[in-house]
Amino acid sequence: MKTINRENIKEIQSDNSQKQLSIKNITQTVYFCQTLSFFFGITAIAGIILNYLKRNETIGTWLESHFTWQIRTFWIGLIFSLIGFILSVILVGFLILAVTLVWTIYRVIKGYLLFDSEKPIENPEAFL
Repeated sequence: MKTINRENIKEIQSDNSQKQLSIKNITQTVYFCQTLSFFFGITAIAGIILNYLKRNETIGTWLESHFTWQIRTFWIGLIFSLIGFILSVILVGFLILAVTLVWTIYRVIKGYLLFDSEKPIENPEAFL
């Protein structure tokens, strides 16, 4: 059994700091992918893959709420975009697509600003 001393505590703290920094970088990368998706849609897929691959590492941290927020932004945005695309035949779809675009921009900006301030999303499952 390993005894705990000051050196071990510093080593553990250093490992935790490196893990937190890694997850922070991934969270920021996903926000960047979501932003780029307005120009290159495929980047949103890269972001959602990162979310699902690293989600377990965020459990119990303030970044967990950001991952939930990012995942919901992706799926809800995708669903409404598909509905808008299908309904664009009867023109109402263009309105749905426009509202979905504004909603997605809002969520990406709000999420990133809270992330940059190192604050969790208060209600990551909320629609707005």
